Amino acid sequence: MPKSLFAFTCILILNTFLFSSGTAGKNSFSYIDPRPDAKYVNKNTTVVFTPVTELKGSSLTIKGAISITGSVNTNYNFTLVNTTDKQTYIIKPATAFADGEKVTIKFSSAVTDKFGKSIEPFEYSFYVTEKPVKQSHFAGLVNELSPDVLIELEKYSISQKTTQQIPPVTVNYSNNPSPGNILMSNIVFNVQIPNTPHLLILNNDASHVFTRQLSAQVFDFNRQPNGNFTYFYRNGGKYYEIDTNYNLTDSFYTGNGYLTDIHELRVLPNRHALLMSYDKQVVDMSQIVQGGNPAAQVTGLIIQEIDENKNVVFQWRSWDHIPITDATYEDFLSDEIDYIHGNAIELDNDGNIMISSRHLDEITKISRSTGNIIWRLGGKQNQFIFQNDPFRFSHQHGIRRLLNGNILMFDNGNFHIPAESRAVEYILDEVNKIATKMWEYKNTPVIYGNAMGFAQRLENGNTLISWGSTNPTVTEVKPDGSKALEMNLPVGVFSYRVFKYNYGSNVTGVVPVGNHIPGKFNLKQNYPNPFN
Repeated sequence: MPKSLFAFTCILILNTFLFSSGTAGKNSFSYIDPRPDAKYVNKNTTVVFTPVTELKGSSLTIKGAISITGSVNTNYNFTLVNTTDKQTYIIKPATAFADGEKVTIKFSSAVTDKFGKSIEPFEYSFYVTEKPVKQSHFAGLVNELSPDVLIELEKYSISQKTTQQIPPVTVNYSNNPSPGNILMSNIVFNVQIPNTPHLLILNNDASHVFTRQLSAQVFDFNRQPNGNFTYFYRNGGKYYEIDTNYNLTDSFYTGNGYLTDIHELRVLPNRHALLMSYDKQVVDMSQIVQGGNPAAQVTGLIIQEIDENKNVVFQWRSWDHIPITDATYEDFLSDEIDYIHGNAIELDNDGNIMISSRHLDEITKISRSTGNIIWRLGGKQNQFIFQNDPFRFSHQHGIRRLLNGNILMFDNGNFHIPAESRAVEYILDEVNKIATKMWEYKNTPVIYGNAMGFAQRLENGNTLISWGSTNPTVTEVKPDGSKALEMNLPVGVFSYRVFKYNYGSNVTGVVPVGNHIPGKFNLKQNYPNPFN
């Protein structure tokens, strides 16, 4: 199958067609991004759209069929690409938009479906960020670390020319743990603590299967469904993939001008990938809350699906869907507000997306075909009844769908009284909106990891809990709550997340999907960390 059906460059001119209204023809598209009237749009954005019915490709090449005009620059040249699924189109402007510009996209009646019937003309506008703010890959650490510490971390580097000590890992307890290899990397928040970043693959006795020294911080060392390994490397500012011989094979990064965030990468069977980005914008909070800062720097969340050619084929922005005031414990009068703080993405069994947002105390399910929110679990806008877990989860990390249809997460528990962390599994009735706690593990004595962490269900039914910014580093527990394994990095040395894989097993409940994005779906009842 060709990677693109066609690509062509159009010189845009003012469109001479008349439109009955600013939203006429919107029903011709099931998905479009940036969305109509979107604000804080990156000036390097592309425009992605999915028509409701298949279009006649040649009609899109007609002069004036599609045009882009701006309030600063009248005409924009662009390249149009049809992606490999033949459903989604990407408009790639030849130059960046101007800061603060109002951009108008017009689809004329020259565009037809595959039978030659004209679509209803449609035009809409979005608004480019007026005052761009310097972005950082470490945006997710702002609420956890002081500015001085962040500066030190960003400067921190180790020469790869000199072999440094591999971080020691201690086995505190072992009682018939599940077979498999343990993946972790090591970071410090205090640069005075000796630490050399490594990728580590360990046996249950902490002996080394594989180690690799790197010159800067490494996050989210994981294994993808194709068997390859991925990690976020600060020096490159993106995720890298290595194969089973540990050779570099690919890299993954967000598009549309956004920096890649360190929290999550999910590589799909069709080589598409799900990533996130933190997006800081200047927002007049005085228009939202009394006493708000008129020039507050507010951080939102961008979720992207990129294809095998690194094109953005799906984008979801928190600015379009979730009010800033939905954050649960953020100070809305502050100069800096991180109101979403996404930390995990899960491709659900129905092809839609679930995301974990720490500062909303929420798991959000998003339609991958429209970008609309399907439901919200937890937080201020919770839509579910928690039958036997009245305090719910607090500032959680991770979200995974299990083979039994339930969901599993690591609940950091920052605002529980007392603060304590746990792994927790819920049965979700998505029709009647009921969440039932099926299982949880709290350590005795209490373990509290205020940031980072993860929970992973293993093939034999055990659960691997990485505790984030505390010790122990990781605990494996059996379904009855007894410990099978516990490991420690040195005091003050942490791993963002820890994973364990018995190679060749399927450890999640996600059925591999291809390029198809569902146009509709039915909801049915299921039965029985940077840093942050």
